[in-house]
Amino acid sequence: MATIELKDVRKVYGGSIEAIKGVSLDIEDGEMIVLVGPSGCGKSTLLRMVAGLESISAGEVTIAGKRVNELEPAERDIAMVFQNYALYPHMTVRQNLAYGLKNRNTPKDEIDRRITEAARALEIEPFLERKPRQLSGGQRQRVAMGRAIVRKPAAFLFDEPLSNLDAKLRVQMRVEIRRLQRSLATTSIYVTHDQMEAMTLADRLVVLNAGRIEQVGTPIELYEKPATTFVATFIGSPSMNLMKLGEGAGWKMSPDARLPNSAATIGIRPEDIVVANGNAPGPIRAEVQVAAVELVGAESYVHAMTADDSPVVFRVPGRSGIRIGETMALTADPSRFHLFDAAGKRV
Repeated sequence: MATIELKDVRKVYGGSIEAIKGVSLDIEDGEMIVLVGPSGCGKSTLLRMVAGLESISAGEVTIAGKRVNELEPAERDIAMVFQNYALYPHMTVRQNLAYGLKNRNTPKDEIDRRITEAARALEIEPFLERKPRQLSGGQRQRVAMGRAIVRKPAAFLFDEPLSNLDAKLRVQMRVEIRRLQRSLATTSIYVTHDQMEAMTLADRLVVLNAGRIEQVGTPIELYEKPATTFVATFIGSPSMNLMKLGEGAGWKMSPDARLPNSAATIGIRPEDIVVANGNAPGPIRAEVQVAAVELVGAESYVHAMTADDSPVVFRVPGRSGIRIGETMALTADPSRFHLFDAAGKRV
């Protein structure tokens, strides 16, 4: 186990293309950090720099207090789990698990003990003598995790390990990864573009945007107090509604509603918007036309458009009876507003 520190880390390609723009981050011993952001934001590049698979243009990476910038991946005491499993097809599961340990001249009885422990924890004992082609995608990913676990590294690095699995298996495997990480208490960095995966796995989330950190915090901190409009719309599904203030806006404020002068945009989560009863006044109100209704079980998400053609999404009980094309009034409680200035920063 180990702490990991990134100090003003930068990555430049071709002398001018800056993919990572001065990232600094302290990761505590045993902590599960999830890097999340849209495609091209730099999250996989940053992970590969920690792993030693990408060179560091500037800044410093330390693992357990030791600078690793110039060290080869094998010298960094980390284990990486990839989305494509990276298993040796000609070897059995047992041989795949043992391969790295044999290269380190680990005694045979110790190799057998670690394989047995990992196989039991991952429930892959019945598959130890099979080849990877004889396994399902979920079983292959368990073997890839087992190969990392048996090494007992200072840190685990996960590069979108569940992206090749179907939706049901992804849910099952993320629960398994979280359970294992907590039981092993190994420092971990996990990369994903799936914000639901990020929210459920992370001790702390790191939201990246165009090579920079937008915000770091616990999942609930980022959900309840997003620092920017980018974080507000990226964290949460469906994303937060953003409403511009001013003349001609689809949402109308009552005369007694008071907001800071610096507020240029209001953010409201779908669950904080309610259908207005009759003509009852509200502090903020909009007339909308329903464009689509998504039934997701116990609730539905209604997609609508305001008078100025701004989209809005709100949540209602599952079988609401709301129809496409229907016109209705919406309102919201100001205590649930998220306010942002003209630059998109939280007020």
